[in-house]
Amino acid sequence: MTKQQVLTIFAEAAKALKPDEVRVRLKPWPDRRSVYSYLLRLARQGLLGRGQTPWGRLCYSLTARGRARLDYLRRQRH
Repeated sequence: MTKQQVLTIFAEAAKALKPDEVRVRLKPWPDRRSVYSYLLRLARQGLLGRGQTPWGRLCYSLTARGRARLDYLRRQRH
């Protein structure tokens, strides 16, 4: 699980995602606790925003800073 992989998942989804929705999009599936911890770390870096679904479940969305970081990471690979 890399920063670029996770940010790409959010960019492609173009909506807020629950941690378990992110987890199933990663191959191979990482440990559930690892995903929750990693998403929290990215939120603390300002790359993801934290929120709640209408039913009160935790979700995350890509911030402008996260999109800029993803663009930077993509440029570095070329």
